[in-house]
Amino acid sequence: MVNKIIHPGNLVPMPGFRARKDRAGMWTGSQKYHCKENELASLLPRQGSVHPKMDFMALDEVEFEIMQEGLVIVTGHYAGASFGGGAGGVPEDEFSLEISTSEEPIQTHFRYESETAEDIVEAVELATNPPLEDDGKSVAEIDQTGWSALKVELYDDVRKGIESYREPRVSWTRRWVSQSKPTGLNEIGKIGTPDGDPPAIAAGRNWLNMGMRSVQRGEIFENEVTWELSGRGGWLARYYA
Repeated sequence: MVNKIIHPGNLVPMPGFRARKDRAGMWTGSQKYHCKENELASLLPRQGSVHPKMDFMALDEVEFEIMQEGLVIVTGHYAGASFGGGAGGVPEDEFSLEISTSEEPIQTHFRYESETAEDIVEAVELATNPPLEDDGKSVAEIDQTGWSALKVELYDDVRKGIESYREPRVSWTRRWVSQSKPTGLNEIGKIGTPDGDPPAIAAGRNWLNMGMRSVQRGEIFENEVTWELSGRGGWLARYYA
């Protein structure tokens, strides 16, 4: 004989709620409930509903599992931030630095910045598409009279198959939580000064606002904005001002 489960009705919180706060002040946690299967549709927590004990956390996602004897286990995933301080603490901006490299054409290396554009183009063109002798079969010898040592070097390297080099790429990201959607969308794609304390820069480099990401979590917003550091000489103001 199967024992019939007796349920008090309504949505009953289960013990064991745990929450964690990340470095930007975002609190997340999961709360389990149980209810009768035939009452699930009316009792399922709604998006944005406040946690029964932590009033600064609201429902972000919900799931349920139908058990035997018409019992349902509901799991609510909550998120929030305590902007008023107190036990939840006040959110603080989180900053991160990412350094990587990207592949760039060898002729754009700053080593050749003293060469004229014409000399750089000529060296690369002759190295990649060398002229042929009159017979059309053998490669003609290039007259390098008057060439600078750097132009000869560039020509020789491209002839060897060196077509690119690795350029450092640096990005600086601010992550924060807010009670409303972020502003400053008109600054995206423009040269600017990043928030926080980014690393010192030199050689005429500057920062470009690369974009923003904002996701609603419960009743608050989790936001990120990223700046990218230019190469030597900086992002051109005529394109990014």
